[in-house]
Amino acid sequence: MGKLLKKWVLNIDDVISVSALSGIIIITIVSVFLRFVVNSPLAWAEEVTLGLFVWLIFVGVSSTMKRQGHIGIDYFVRRMPNSVRIVAEALRYFTIYFVCIVVFLIMGLQFAIQAKLKITPVLGISYTAIDIAVPLGGLLACVHLTIHLVNEAKALRNKEEN
Repeated sequence: MGKLLKKWVLNIDDVISVSALSGIIIITIVSVFLRFVVNSPLAWAEEVTLGLFVWLIFVGVSSTMKRQGHIGIDYFVRRMPNSVRIVAEALRYFTIYFVCIVVFLIMGLQFAIQAKLKITPVLGISYTAIDIAVPLGGLLACVHLTIHLVNEAKALRNKEEN
């Protein structure tokens, strides 16, 4: 049971991102068809696609972190001496953790809480339902970053033992 839960938690960001992207595509196609062919636009399409886009971006950060797809200058880092490379990697992890924790988690949670009184004009739902994607994406990104950090530390320790 623990293995299934772990797999589910580690893949929830992919499920959310793919669902959000699929929803954006489907709603946009249907909305364009209804607007220009049937001449009866969907009033809620813009609000829903905006919310899905926010979820796609901020939870997608976690999915990208899992695959180490974020921007980096690997060419220069690989050419550094081993001691300098370790310091550069530590600085990189510190910076990413700082952004994930301070910007995404703390400030994102404050932003989502402040948005509870702000209501979408057509659907009438709280913007907190949209903005909660920011701290959730930051939390999941921290989980994936921690997994990579542990794996790199293990690989470095194994390399030093051999």
